[in-house]
Amino acid sequence: MKLDGPPRLAPGEGFALRRGIWAWASAVAAERPLRAAGIALRGGGPALTSRRYVTDSGPIHARVGGGAATRTAVVLVHGVIVSSRYLMPLGVELADDAPVLIPDLPGYGLSRGPGGAPTLAALADAVMACARVAGHDRVVLVGNSFGAQVVVEAALRHPERVARIILLGPTVDPKARTLLAQAIRWLRNAPDEHLSVLPIMLRDLIDIGPARAARLLRVMLADRIERKLGDVTCPALIVRGGRDRVVPAEWADRAARLVPLGELAVVEGYAHMAHYSGPLAMAPVIRRFVRAQASAL
Repeated sequence: MKLDGPPRLAPGEGFALRRGIWAWASAVAAERPLRAAGIALRGGGPALTSRRYVTDSGPIHARVGGGAATRTAVVLVHGVIVSSRYLMPLGVELADDAPVLIPDLPGYGLSRGPGGAPTLAALADAVMACARVAGHDRVVLVGNSFGAQVVVEAALRHPERVARIILLGPTVDPKARTLLAQAIRWLRNAPDEHLSVLPIMLRDLIDIGPARAARLLRVMLADRIERKLGDVTCPALIVRGGRDRVVPAEWADRAARLVPLGELAVVEGYAHMAHYSGPLAMAPVIRRFVRAQASAL
């Protein structure tokens, strides 16, 4: 399956995103805990609002968008040393069609850290707890990178509440299960990512702190997602950027085949963060899969 939107087939051809991304990224990177930044990019799109929820997993901050009157929400789950901030451009594009919820997992972004050591199960439960308190009994989970690992864990732990899952560049490729291998692959993506994400990632790293970031990286590398995908019972879409060096084509194809109801989509011209560098290209792929869920109900 190919994307509906305009592809970025070569470096220098531009990115499929709204104007004003640099000004917005600077504002979000400088936001204060009690005054979270919304998003207002030139060219349209609804604003995301900042909310705080008291859940069984502790207080969780999330970005919330509008959408159709349905209790099935699209919940976006961030990666290992980033937060809800870098998912906001994609959230804006999806918010016209469905309720959108983008939580900062405990210890990330504007959410307080938990007392104990982080675990994948605790992060997955936090996602689902936030969605329930926000009023969504059923969800479509969308996770990028390590967020895809959290999403798979949530789908296995809460199958009755997860309608579909979408894994954007799922980690970890079993052939690169070391921190050095992952770091090299990340760096090779840089030429195909929009550089406005850098101040956001720096702010996210400051928020999480190097010690907790190191612990979470160990959680990421220890998780064997390839052993879990076969137990996912809901439909799943694996999405890979055509230039993603973190998630090579071989691993993305294998992941899609491991899921009983899995399929693969490729967004040509983009790398590991296609949802940020090309949200106008990524959104149609996700929207089509979400609408298929709605029509099945």
